Amino acid sequence: MPLILILDDQATNRSIYARLAMLIAEDVVVESFADPLDALEWLADNPADLVITDYKMPAMNGAEFTRQLRATPLGSDVPVVVVTAHDDRSFRQQAMEAGATDFLQSPVDHFEFVARARNLLALPRGRAAEAALPQPAATTPGAAPAMDDLPALVTATDRAGRCVFVNARQAACAGATPAELVGQDITRVLGAERAERSRAKDREVLETGRRLPSYWEEAADAAGPRLLLTAKSPLRGADGSVIGVLSTSLEVEADMPPGGTGRE
Repeated sequence: MPLILILDDQATNRSIYARLAMLIAEDVVVESFADPLDALEWLADNPADLVITDYKMPAMNGAEFTRQLRATPLGSDVPVVVVTAHDDRSFRQQAMEAGATDFLQSPVDHFEFVARARNLLALPRGRAAEAALPQPAATTPGAAPAMDDLPALVTATDRAGRCVFVNARQAACAGATPAELVGQDITRVLGAERAERSRAKDREVLETGRRLPSYWEEAADAAGPRLLLTAKSPLRGADGSVIGVLSTSLEVEADMPPGGTGRE
């Protein structure tokens, strides 16, 4: 039963990370905190299997939190993933020197979050705390088998909006098989209205080459009406150029508003 602690002063981020964490395994337990001092107090008596912390917080940044965690008996070897919106290498350097295991760039890519967390949880505790893991191939067609296993709705489209990959879960929602949808326009998967909104977001990714922050949307298809939390990332070719867009959507209970949970 993996226990994951999430630390972020933003309620929306805590809610997103908690939902992503629940995709890692069926028996995951999540504890979320808004205040680093509260998190450290809890961790002093409770062993976590993975800690995910924001870098920039009002009372204490992620590097200092990691440093103090590493000084505790139960936190000396727990994997710590630091989430930062900063590209400045100095922020990562500070977190690394404090004992961070790995890093995620904000806005967080859904697939990358789940893949990295699963990898860290699978490592022996000593090894997980020693070195960061390499980037998973989340935005290349070769990652298709792993994306098909992800309990989320996943599509990859080329620059013209044609599907180059659709996972089984997404295909079922469209009332088709993945093989039937590959090569089809994204409208065949999402329907006209939602596809139009999706294309507008795709253009942002194609023009900037950057992933978009997660956003909420409603969907009504073969699976019925649902609330989805969707994120989009650039799909890159072997030469690093942006050749399309990878979209992942998490299904959320329809009566669950997109608000924050955890300790304030």
